[in-house]
Order: sequence, then structure tokens, then C-alpha cells
Amino acid sequence: MRFEETKSDTLNLRVSPSFKLALKAAADHEQRSMVNMLEVLVANYCDQHRISLPASQQRERRVVNKSNIKVSA
Repeated sequence: MRFEETKSDTLNLRVSPSFKLALKAAADHEQRSMVNMLEVLVANYCDQHRISLPASQQRERRVVNKSNIKVSA
């Protein structure tokens, strides 16, 4: 699972200082931003537990995929 849509929503989180340091360390280790590290972790969790995308996002993905289809004559 990947989150490929444009980032337009805001999410404010209140976390403990140790959580923030752990997230920063993990992100730095992977050469990612903290936001991207959270996206990767959530995506991997969803994949491992067979959690699918919400129906609206699946529909958007299908529309994008259909618009990228090229027909040869």
C-alpha cells in the first residue's frame, strides 16, 4: 500500500518527547522525513494486517489508472 495522492490534509499530533526522538532517529536512519517515516510504517502495518484503502481512495486510484491506459490502433 502506498499513499500516492497529493498531501492536502493536516494532522497535528501530541506525542511524548521520547516518541518524537525515536521517530526522528528512525527517519534519519532511513534518510526520510518524519512524516514519510510515519507513512511507511502505517503502509507496512496495513499491508501486514491486510487492511485495505478506504473505498473512496480505491475509486480515485481506479479512475487514475483508467485515464493512463493507452489504446493502440
